[in-house]
Amino acid sequence: MNITIKISGKFFDQLLYNRNPEDYVTRLRDMIFSLTSEGHRIFLVVGGGEIARNYISIGRKLNLNEFSLDIIGIYASRLNAVLLSYLLNDDTYPLVPTDMEDFLQAFSNKNNKVIVIGGLQPGQSTSGVAALIAESTRSEYLIDCTNVDGIYDKDPSKNNDAKILSSVNVKELEKILSNVQGVNAGTYELIDPLAIKIIKRARIKTFVIHFNDIDKIPFLVRGKLKIGSEILVSSY
Repeated sequence: MNITIKISGKFFDQLLYNRNPEDYVTRLRDMIFSLTSEGHRIFLVVGGGEIARNYISIGRKLNLNEFSLDIIGIYASRLNAVLLSYLLNDDTYPLVPTDMEDFLQAFSNKNNKVIVIGGLQPGQSTSGVAALIAESTRSEYLIDCTNVDGIYDKDPSKNNDAKILSSVNVKELEKILSNVQGVNAGTYELIDPLAIKIIKRARIKTFVIHFNDIDKIPFLVRGKLKIGSEILVSSY
């Protein structure tokens, strides 16, 4: 089967600041090998992380508009994609696609076990890109690896009584996210409206998990483990 995995830019922050970055890379490699050895094709969509946020902050202080700041964030995410592609080496398509046409060309080559991609266009989060990739490849799973354990009923950073939801309908998700997310460059914290729209229309089986649980993805796909939050699309 085809599986699309979105990796938060905060994963790359860990590579930058953690004393043992090889642990994160090893777990990622092992996860990918576990899935590809079973015949699955993997598509990785990565965010920009602190590199993007720092450059966006500089640009905002110097009065760049949101379109320009989005472009900066896109290039930062592509830099992370190049890094990840090199780290995974032999298992990946050698180039990072910069638009859907590039991606589909790489996808048409059945020998490419893993394709890594960053941002595509302004006004669109990498979660939106991941949803597009999942739809275009008919992925059976879209797994969004973030810096939280899943989707909460309210912003957990501001509410001590916030509860994690093991599953959530897309309509309820839209209500939750409307209260906690911004639309400016660098503020797409979970899933943007485009991603939700695509998940709804394509009825993609979607999970939101913490990137620390990335090594558990094979067990999630096999139905042997429940982690994070599932976005329900059967009725909305």
